[in-house]
Amino acid sequence: MKMPGRLLVFEGMDGSGKSVLSEATANLLEEQGSPSQLITFPGRIPGTLGHLVYRIHHDANANGINRLSPSSLQTLHIAAHLDAIESLILPALAQGEDVVLDRYWWSTWAYGIAAGASRSIIEALVHVERVAWGPQRPACIFYVQREDPDCQWSEDQQNLKVAYEEIMANEAGNYPIQRIKNENTIEVALEQVMSFVEPTLR
Repeated sequence: MKMPGRLLVFEGMDGSGKSVLSEATANLLEEQGSPSQLITFPGRIPGTLGHLVYRIHHDANANGINRLSPSSLQTLHIAAHLDAIESLILPALAQGEDVVLDRYWWSTWAYGIAAGASRSIIEALVHVERVAWGPQRPACIFYVQREDPDCQWSEDQQNLKVAYEEIMANEAGNYPIQRIKNENTIEVALEQVMSFVEPTLR
C-alpha cells in the first residue's frame, strides 16, 4: 500500500518570494527522488478554471469585466481552489506524490479581509474549501516573510500583515507552521525549509 503524499504549503504576502521558494522546494524534492507536483492557487495551467480566474484577477478589463467586489473576487478564487483540490491535489496525494502548494485558503481569508470584504462571507467561503479538503491537513505551512526595515508599509500592506498574523494565531496547533525569513539568498531560505522537511516528514 502506498504511503500518502505530503501537502507542503507556502503562504505569504506578494513580494515575499514564496513562489520562487515553493518552486525551488518542489525541484529539490524531485532531485532527491521524492515525486512531487508544484501547484499554484488559483492556478496557471491553460484550460483550467484556475487559469481563467488568475487572468481575471490580474486583468479583469481584458476579460470583459468592469468591476469585481472583494467578496466576489475571492468567491472565484475558492471555485478555482475546489477544482484543483478535487481534480489534481487529492488524487496526487493519494498516489503518494508530494504536493507543494503555492497559496492556500489563508490567502483568500487574508486578502479578502484586508480588502474590506464581509468577514462573514469570507468565513463561509473558507468553510466550503475546508469541506473540500476533508481530513487532509498540511504537513506544514511555511509562512514566508521578507521585510525591509527601510520600507514604508502602505495601509493595505499593514492590514494584510495583520490578517496573516491573525490566521497564524488561530491555526496554531492544527498543523505545523514555520516562519521562513527570506531576507538573504533563496538558497538560505530553502535550507530553512528543508531543515524541517527532511528530518520530520518522512
